[in-house]
Amino acid sequence: MTTAEQTPSLPKFFSRYESRIDEALRTELLGLDPDMYNIHRYYMGWQEIDGTDSNAGGGKRMRPTLAMLAADAVGGDLERATPIAVALEYVHNFSLIHDDLEDMDRMRHHRPTVWAVWGKPSAIISGNAMLKIADGAVWKLRAIGVEDSIALEVEAELTQQYLKMMEGQYLDISFETEESVSVTQYLDMIERKTGALIEASIYLGGLIGPKSGPNRQKATALKAIGHELGRIFQIRDDVLGIWGGKETGKPVGADIKRKKKALPAIHALNMSHGPSATRIRDIFRNQDDLTEKDIHEVLEIMESLKTQEYCQSMATERWIDCKRMIDSLDLSGQTAKEFTELGEFLLVRES
Repeated sequence: MTTAEQTPSLPKFFSRYESRIDEALRTELLGLDPDMYNIHRYYMGWQEIDGTDSNAGGGKRMRPTLAMLAADAVGGDLERATPIAVALEYVHNFSLIHDDLEDMDRMRHHRPTVWAVWGKPSAIISGNAMLKIADGAVWKLRAIGVEDSIALEVEAELTQQYLKMMEGQYLDISFETEESVSVTQYLDMIERKTGALIEASIYLGGLIGPKSGPNRQKATALKAIGHELGRIFQIRDDVLGIWGGKETGKPVGADIKRKKKALPAIHALNMSHGPSATRIRDIFRNQDDLTEKDIHEVLEIMESLKTQEYCQSMATERWIDCKRMIDSLDLSGQTAKEFTELGEFLLVRES
């Protein structure tokens, strides 16, 4: 297998929706003048810190793209899916602004984070404001002709899913002080923290897309696909958090340094025995900053336990189930192939 096959680039269908998504995201901030919204424009990649224009980009825009792809998959109207796509991206970025503060991360996408530039209070307030911008975007569903009953259903579902995301973030933080975390607890956490919005993106795009009304059976099937893709995304993210490199913008062992109880740490803590078990537990109990020697020891223990292979095999198992679901559905056009390209990308992505 070639390197290109092992690490595919972002699937081409992302570019199909890029301009529509970017224009709709920018529209939400038109006419909003206080400086707080310049923080938003910076975080979305449209401005530099000093307010000058930028084309830094704001990440993959995965969640709005998935909403659009799902709408296409059911033969739907992209205009109907656009407000929910916008809302999902703003909810996601709200969570990242707060996540950067919670983890005290100073860089994201190779740029300084909000709290590192404007301070902690500004990060909290601007993050909260971004969540309300998302709520405002969803209200536009009615203006483009979505029936009240469907619009209310979508609003309720989105609210429920971003509450689940917050629950997952809380669980993730609480794991830092837990002596022992099981794989079952971990899966429950990631299905909330990361999976909720990915699942919502695919489900809501599929639900709201058809002008003739929802195909609930197909939307529910798409939701199940989103559930598995969310798991795959986070498991791979956890692998990159330990063994990532320059593509992630983080050093090798980054999640060990912060003593994060992600899947690799959970596997190593639960599977190590003897002196290795004592040592790795002592390292994760350590209240002080870890040294490079500590990080190297944990990496050696993980290597002896084949932790990276374990994590990757778990993601692969989820993908096998997910691919079976995709193949079983009658999706419009080339979208089944594109969902497959997405899953294969998520399984081996490098950033």
